[in-house]
Amino acid sequence: MPTAPRPAGSDVVTAEDVGAELRRLRKAAGETQADVAGKVRVSRANLVQWETGRYLPSAKKAQLLDEYFRAGNNLVEMVEAARSPGPVTAGTLTTAGSLLEVFRRAGAAIAGQVIRDENGRAVGWRCNLQERGPHTTFATAHGVLAMVVVGEPCIDLHTVVKELYGRRSDFGWQGRLKGRRPEVTAAVVDALFQASTILTAEEGLAHLERSLDDRTRTRPFLLSSALRTSVRLGPDAALTRRLTDDLLAARLDRNGVPLWGEKKEGALVAPEPSTVQTARAVVALRELLRSGRGSDEVSDAVEVGTRWLVERVHPDENVSEHLALPQPGGRPDVRVTIKHFTAAWVLQALAEAPQVPVARLSRALDSLWERYEPGRGLWAWGSGDLPVWMTLDAVTALRAVALACPVSKVLAYSAEEWRWPR
Repeated sequence: MPTAPRPAGSDVVTAEDVGAELRRLRKAAGETQADVAGKVRVSRANLVQWETGRYLPSAKKAQLLDEYFRAGNNLVEMVEAARSPGPVTAGTLTTAGSLLEVFRRAGAAIAGQVIRDENGRAVGWRCNLQERGPHTTFATAHGVLAMVVVGEPCIDLHTVVKELYGRRSDFGWQGRLKGRRPEVTAAVVDALFQASTILTAEEGLAHLERSLDDRTRTRPFLLSSALRTSVRLGPDAALTRRLTDDLLAARLDRNGVPLWGEKKEGALVAPEPSTVQTARAVVALRELLRSGRGSDEVSDAVEVGTRWLVERVHPDENVSEHLALPQPGGRPDVRVTIKHFTAAWVLQALAEAPQVPVARLSRALDSLWERYEPGRGLWAWGSGDLPVWMTLDAVTALRAVALACPVSKVLAYSAEEWRWPR
């Protein structure tokens, strides 16, 4: 089968170039996305993300695709080139060298912590990877998503997906404390949709909608989590439009500048905007813009939020948020503490923004690497816990920066110390 050369006129190959070539090869072969996904044993959602240039396939999957389309190693070379968008120099953290190793370590560490049943089949993860105990719904969803991001090692997630899907309830998916949990449902739906074909977009949106209630509208964290998943499943869906409106309405007025705080409720005393909530909202709304369904109001909100994050001089410190979630039947509220890896969300929010000062990205990257434990290949909370969601946030942020920026300019660090130069 004939193959196309790399894009002419430039030595830089992007994820979009890889996606365009993969799409060209598939169409030339007369195959559907479902056909190809089945042949190389990935979900159709993954193939869609590769073809649209959102993510790059792992080295192993790139090789399988190359062999399937008889591309003569052209596709493999394009993927490797897209992972190295800038010139590689000594001491540089790159997706072709050290960053790839970071991802491999993270993948191996997470895969090594998967809980297995009596037959040796993987069934899920616990939240804190260094503790013993049963797997949880929320942590398992994050574990699946982390494995999707890092790409390897490949482990059989069939039993994990089946068990996770079986935990659904009348209110979507619930945590250990039950009650309506929009953030849990959003993570599970996203994980099932990306890693399998067990869940259709329509069913996922229906579960997500049932997990919401009136109080969700007061918490930007819940709204941005739900919106991000809703956009991926149905950018034109009524739920996506409603969540977008609610998220925009959840902003606080800070001297005439609309930004997101921890919550927007009546009788609050001088609430302050939140770095992590603004970053999360920007990430979700930018996902909507990327789908081509955003409005001028969404674009303005993203621009204002991004500018504020760039100009923010305070450290990107991790924060905790306390939620009181209503129970069905008038039972007492469930109280939940949510922790946020601020630097990882700031990096995701700024990665695709134009003309972000390298110093600002470097400051956020510095905060991200301070929580990295190279011996374990995972990211740790200040208490020493190793929550699986923290490593998911970190690798997602690193991938976003690597795909959007010249790696040699923003990812240089001491490979011996695994720390950014001070």
